[in-house]
Amino acid sequence: MNPFIYHMPVKVYFGENGVQKHLQKELANYGQTVLLVYGGGSVKRNGIYDEVVSELLSAGKRIVELSGVASNPTYEKILEGIALYKKENADLILGIGGGSVADTVKIIAAGAKTEEDLWNMEINEKRRPEKMGRYAVILTISGAGAEMDHLGACTYEALHLKQTFVGPYADFVIEDPRYLMSIPLKTFLPGVFDSLSHCMESYFGAGFNVWDEMNESLMRNIIANARALLKDPDNMEIRSNLMWDSSLIQSFSFYMGKPGDFNVHHIENTLCAYTHRTHGIELGIMHPVYYRMICHGDEAKFARFAVEVMGVPNTGTQAEKAEAGVDALAAFIKELGLPTTFAEAGIEIDEALARTVTEKTVLTTTNVYNINKEDVYTILCECR
Repeated sequence: MNPFIYHMPVKVYFGENGVQKHLQKELANYGQTVLLVYGGGSVKRNGIYDEVVSELLSAGKRIVELSGVASNPTYEKILEGIALYKKENADLILGIGGGSVADTVKIIAAGAKTEEDLWNMEINEKRRPEKMGRYAVILTISGAGAEMDHLGACTYEALHLKQTFVGPYADFVIEDPRYLMSIPLKTFLPGVFDSLSHCMESYFGAGFNVWDEMNESLMRNIIANARALLKDPDNMEIRSNLMWDSSLIQSFSFYMGKPGDFNVHHIENTLCAYTHRTHGIELGIMHPVYYRMICHGDEAKFARFAVEVMGVPNTGTQAEKAEAGVDALAAFIKELGLPTTFAEAGIEIDEALARTVTEKTVLTTTNVYNINKEDVYTILCECR
């Protein structure tokens, strides 16, 4: 293995009625003012907002709200949150939502204690603030795993750039599987594939170690529970399994001691700055095309994935199994009901956009096969 330091400080309260059981106890560790951050109206319609606000008021907290976080958060909204944090002298940022809200509160916390422009500091000059704010997350939809890590992505709409910031880890996270029950499958399943994509991105980096074998188990669990959910969509046990799966992969255990392959993530982030579409959907469209391009760079690894994860028969050559594994992945994506082309997803990628995304995408070079810029263009065109 390569050398590494492993530190995962996030405290997770997992289980039903977590807000009622644990939130007030945690709130005792903070001052009076809480900046409450959430997305659209769903948390109010399903009653989660009322549950949280009731506990905040019972704890004697003053609530300042930032609503309207988009499914792909913007830097403009984050600047609004940073300004509100400073104006109200907030003691805690509390996000209610999924990955987009988690990323938003994380980046607000990163910029809460500095007077410099955070984009210029972190993205342009590669510096991090010395002091950051504190935040927590009440998870209402799973998939991204953003509640567990210290990385948050947002789009600067004026520049058409989606970039990743380094923020603090959450002080605590509450994961109540009850909150997943009102989410329709068409909304929930892209997050399931998002979880699987995080597993694959760590797995298909060059090298192999014990984390990869553990990763195989997690990928099998995600696939098995996803298939079970298609048959029994109202089963909370299945949804709770998928909720914890998504958090586990972003505990960063599986990234330790070896590089990952994040090229699809980078291409999708670049594209998303223009399309603003669901992360898991665009990843699902691109992953099979990308893997067909690179699988012969390490046929043994892709063949192992085919057999151990996708259930492909252990017959034929390594090359045949590798290709069969990618085909099985593509079939699984279709089985989930996710679109397999940009056209199916209602995303129009013309020549100009394909070329722009190609030029803006930053590629990683720690992969089993390193693609070039022209390969990015080919992938985008094949996905159309």
